[in-house]
Amino acid sequence: MTKLVFLAIGLVILVALGDLLLLHLESMGWINYRRRGLSRSGAAFHTLKLHSIFDPAAEQIVEAKYSEEKEQDESGDTSMPEREDDS
Repeated sequence: MTKLVFLAIGLVILVALGDLLLLHLESMGWINYRRRGLSRSGAAFHTLKLHSIFDPAAEQIVEAKYSEEKEQDESGDTSMPEREDDS
């Protein structure tokens, strides 16, 4: 029973250290981990492209997302739109 407790504690420490290492690598710009979003070459974009083979309506979603990102890139505006407060 004691070995199981030590194993669980060791596993938690190992996961926490791995998380810190990945965050450090992300801060150096080497990887995208948690704090940065995926680029348009991310897995979701390619999954939608594959899905559009079987469902032609999905192609419209891909084209809409791609055109929005292209418009943002051309305008140079990387900020989020401001929200209006109701108060």
